[in-house]
Order: sequence, then C-alpha cells, then structure tokens
Amino acid sequence: MRNLYVVLILGVLTACGNEEQLNNPEGSNEDTLIEVVEIDTTPLFDPIESFFGATEFLLPEGFTYEIIFQEEVDLVTRADGKKFPAKGTHDLSVFIPDEEFPETKGQLYISHETKYANADLGDGGGGTIFDIELIDGEWEVTSEYYHIDFSGVGGTNRNCGGSLTPNGTIFTCEEAWAWNTAYLYKDGKGHTDTTWRNGRPLWQNIGYIVEVDPKEKRAIAKHWGMGKYVHEDAHCTEDGKHVYLTDDNSPGGFYKYETETPYDYSTGQLYAYQQSEDGESGTWLKMPMDTNSLVYCTETAIGLGATMFVRHEWLEMVDGKLYINETGEDHFSFEKSIAAGGTVPNYLREDFNEGGDNFDDAFGRVLCFDPETNKMESYLEGGFFSDSSGCFSNPDCNTSVTFGGRTYLVLSEDINWYDRGRAGEWGEENRNFINEIYFLDLSIENPTVDDLMRFGIAPVGAETTGVIFLPDGTMVVNLQHPSTSNPSPLNKSCTALVKGFNK
Repeated sequence: MRNLYVVLILGVLTACGNEEQLNNPEGSNEDTLIEVVEIDTTPLFDPIESFFGATEFLLPEGFTYEIIFQEEVDLVTRADGKKFPAKGTHDLSVFIPDEEFPETKGQLYISHETKYANADLGDGGGGTIFDIELIDGEWEVTSEYYHIDFSGVGGTNRNCGGSLTPNGTIFTCEEAWAWNTAYLYKDGKGHTDTTWRNGRPLWQNIGYIVEVDPKEKRAIAKHWGMGKYVHEDAHCTEDGKHVYLTDDNSPGGFYKYETETPYDYSTGQLYAYQQSEDGESGTWLKMPMDTNSLVYCTETAIGLGATMFVRHEWLEMVDGKLYINETGEDHFSFEKSIAAGGTVPNYLREDFNEGGDNFDDAFGRVLCFDPETNKMESYLEGGFFSDSSGCFSNPDCNTSVTFGGRTYLVLSEDINWYDRGRAGEWGEENRNFINEIYFLDLSIENPTVDDLMRFGIAPVGAETTGVIFLPDGTMVVNLQHPSTSNPSPLNKSCTALVKGFNK
C-alpha cells in the first residue's frame, strides 16, 4: 500500500508540541511550515524462492522478459556492409541517450567477453551497438546491429565491464590474463595474427582500458597510462578528473587514474590504493609511469605496498560512495605477494594465517569505498541466509536504481564453482552453475544477506551481467554463456529486456 508521511519543518514555537498551536499556526511566534511528503512503501516485488535447475529465466510474478539480441542468431553489420553472425558472451551494457529525445531514444552498446578466432568480426573480444526506441510503451530495436571495429588499436580481448564517459564515449575493459602471446594464440584458436601491435608484442597490447566512439562505431584508443592488468570495470567521475579501476585478479589492486587535463584521458597519473592499518582511511600510491612498470602493473603496485584484494569486480557510485563487488576465491595464497611488499585488507586480516599461505574466501562480499576519506570497508558479507533459504555468493556485476523514492543496489552472482552450497544440492550433483540477481535497499543500516531480495534466477549455466535500467525503468540484462542444452533461445548468450517495474 501507499503510505503518507507528514514532515514538519518548524520554527521555534512558544509551546512546542502544543496540538492547538499545530492546528492554528497563526497563533505561534514563528512561521510554521507543514509539508506532506508521499513515500511509496509498496514492495518493489515479491522476492522469489531459490530454485536450482531452471532452464528458463525466472522472475517475480508480474514481470516478463523479451530477448532483443542473440549470439549467432542475429546478424551484425560490418563497416563494409557485410553481415555476419553476432559474437556471444554478452557482458557490459551501455545506454547512450539520444541528444534530442533522451527519455525515449538511444543506442545500446553490448560488449563481448570473447577470446577466440573470428575471421569475419575480428579475433578476440568485441562490441555491438544498435538503436532502440520507446514506441507505444515498448522498447524496440530500430536499426541494424552494428559491429565495433577494434582493428585500429591492434585488436581486443575479453571485453568485460566499463562505462559511458562524460565525453559520450565508452570505456570497455579488457579482462585478459594476457601474460604471454601463446595464451592469446591458443594453438591457433585465439588471436591468429601474433605480430607486434603498437610497437609492442601482442601480449603487451592486451589488458587495458579501450575507448570506443559509438558514433563512429570503432575503438579510438587504448589507454596505456591506466595500466595493464585484468581490467574488470571503470567509473569515470563527472568532472572528468578521475577514473576508478578494478582488477579481477588475486591478488589484485584498486586503482585511480587522475587526468592531466579534465576530460582528456590520454595523459594522466595512475595511483594504487593502500589501506591504512586501522582500515579507517587510505593512501594513493603514485605509480611509475614508464612502460615496464605499467605492463607489470600488479607487481609494481605490490612492490610499493599496495593493498591486495581478492578479485574486484564491478563498481557503482551511489551518493558519493563506490560500492565494489569483491567476488572472492577458494583456497589461495598471498604469501609470496606479502613477502614482496603487498598488504592485506583490514577486513580480511583476522582470517589470514601467519604469512597468508592458506586463505579461503568462498563467498566474497560487497565493499564500500568513500573517496572523501579513502576508507574501504566490508559492506555486505556473502554467505547463507539465516533461514537456510539460499546463499548469496561471489557477486560480480552491480548497478543501482531508484524506485518510489528508495535506492537499491542490484547485485548479480557469478559463482566461482558449483560446490559448497553455492548452487544447492542440484548444482553440485549435476556439476552445473546457477546464478541469481538480488536487490538491496540501501537505506538499511548494516545489512546482512537476510536483507537481500531475490529478483531473478538465470537459466542453467548462465551468468547475469550488464544490468542497467532504461529511462522508464525497464531493466537490461545479459544472460551470458548459458548451458547449450537449455531450450532455445536460452541456449546462447543474449540480451533481454525485463518489464514490470513502474518508475
């Protein structure tokens, strides 16, 4: 139901709290302002129960979905006009609003976290862009699907998260463990051309932030100054001065890039984060900006004493704070990295044994980082619900949305493995992955997993990612790498629109 709350903004009253005075403000010594604020307390949706083994995309009652872009089924138009089956492994979604009609028209960009040979659309990763428009209350694709050309920057690999920059371009992250050219070549199944690119060997040309011009439908730069590592996500500040960057590695760093000139990302200074001993603040360590240091970015940062994280994923800015998904990892060692100078996060320190040679972070967590104080803390720890109704594990993609005056953090799982209860008994017995989408009301203080509301369950094998919301509240979600044994169309990567929210 919809409740009404009365907010009173009062001056100093001669008889504070006097009922007669409140009903007759003319009798007071000061002006009395009474403002009625309407807050929608209707539940956003009825959370669904955990279910393992679904070959459908499960949503709460009243919600539906429509697939608008599918791997191999839809044809992508290259710059020369030729058409080829679309790449898969859909990841990042970016909505670029139309300048004249931003609420009802725009472009939708989808990245492809691919790494294999493709003679038609380019080896490795990729991107696709197309026009969408709100027509009679429904978003429709109103153009061809267009190929993003990455050849001008020497190709790309495993295009993961990213963001729309204040300049209207797109940052796409290369989530690539490219430590040698053989890894990229994959015995001829990956990058088939292993010649040098941009004056460096192929492996040194992969693992960066790549900038895409959506109007020209091509990549225009690789930003060497932001470092080479396993780039997961990027957040650009609106003033054009900073980019916050996450690293999906273990150990991985947390980085900030400061532009030399606002909105010009070609030159600047990279910093690695070091948390304070008490966890209440932190320091940004200035990174050497020579080529060797930036190619071996993680090693350089650790040598400076940077704090080491357990696979940072996507990050989202809400009310001036960054919410970062740290996905965790099963049974790993930081011993050598600690010996090399790296530091352990304050919120994990008690769980490390001496030397950090046998650490286990099975479920991960959501972190909160305050750029004003440089404080990094655990905001929500993953794990089992207290009523044994499920498990929140290994958060990956995140975004935020406001409905009815309430802001929610929307969290997508990408479980590390199907054991340890993360996919239920069904998942473990059938050796398969199940991932879910949750909403968290950010007004809740000190939340636990019991405060999460389960919104969606992906079909078997699929990761949900690229979640964003269009201007009318329609959700965009990518269903990445579902099981090929699922019924069509949920047997291939695809982009879906989820309808049912009323903004």
